[in-house]
Amino acid sequence: MDNHHNQNNNNSYPSGSGPDHSDPNHSFTPYPPTPEDRSLDQLKHSGPGIASFVIGLVSIIGYILTIFIATLAINNAIGVVTTPIQVEEIALHPAVVLASLSILVCLVLNLAGLILGVIGLVLKNRKKVFAIIGTMLSGIMILAFAGLVIAGIYMI
Repeated sequence: MDNHHNQNNNNSYPSGSGPDHSDPNHSFTPYPPTPEDRSLDQLKHSGPGIASFVIGLVSIIGYILTIFIATLAINNAIGVVTTPIQVEEIALHPAVVLASLSILVCLVLNLAGLILGVIGLVLKNRKKVFAIIGTMLSGIMILAFAGLVIAGIYMI
């Protein structure tokens, strides 16, 4: 009995604060118990949705860089516009032509991103977060481009 009493006194845990290892039915589980509904955790992100999101970001960065670089190139090359002849020269300037082509490439990327986003939204048993964001990014940029085209038509 004295030996049993010494074993209990050598325990560094105060009474009731540590795990009870004396219970033979107590089993150690290294992971918490799994919840009943793990269907949301098992869903993967849709590949087309992720691609749509990445394409949307790349096209927005492309628009920003194109406008920034074209503006710098035109300001350095031409200077101040004073006569209508110079306006025509600006339209044929290589920086403007390259910027126009770059914007069209970004528009095609937006169309691809929109299509991939819709495909990502239609897929079953997949998370749709990236598909929603990618579709919105591409759709907004397409609408902004269309709005600028319409505004340019009515400014004449």
